Amino acid sequence: MDEQAGEHSLSQKLSCPVFGADARTSGKTSLVCALFRMLDLSSGSIIIDGIDIVTTPRHLIRERLISVPQTAFFIPGTVRFNLDPARSRSDERIVASLQQSHIWDLVSEKGGLDVELQQENFSSGQLQLISLARALLRSSAVLILDEAYRG
Repeated sequence: MDEQAGEHSLSQKLSCPVFGADARTSGKTSLVCALFRMLDLSSGSIIIDGIDIVTTPRHLIRERLISVPQTAFFIPGTVRFNLDPARSRSDERIVASLQQSHIWDLVSEKGGLDVELQQENFSSGQLQLISLARALLRSSAVLILDEAYRG
């Protein structure tokens, strides 16, 4: 990465089903920014499902990649609303995603899908699992966990 010139380079081609970057200074943030096309590559390419992402409009990349950030983000409202604000998923599918992320039992104990999602009701780790459940509701070949289980 040439930070003086404001350029970021990624010279590896990622073509594996699972990829992980774990180190203090491995360029994880630059990689995530490059995946979402927040940074332009000065060299190299990123290929997802055989398509160079530079040939795909940014808005489509951002719609189709799923990210679970380190700090969970929620809007005031119920668990149901936060997992499916467009109301396009069935309750069964929402519950299934909560079960997959191993947080349904706790959500159920607290009142189910209609419980208000407030920070005082859930720990930061539990909120991250709810954020993971939200990601699982979307269909994508790529799920990006940005230090999702560090806090």
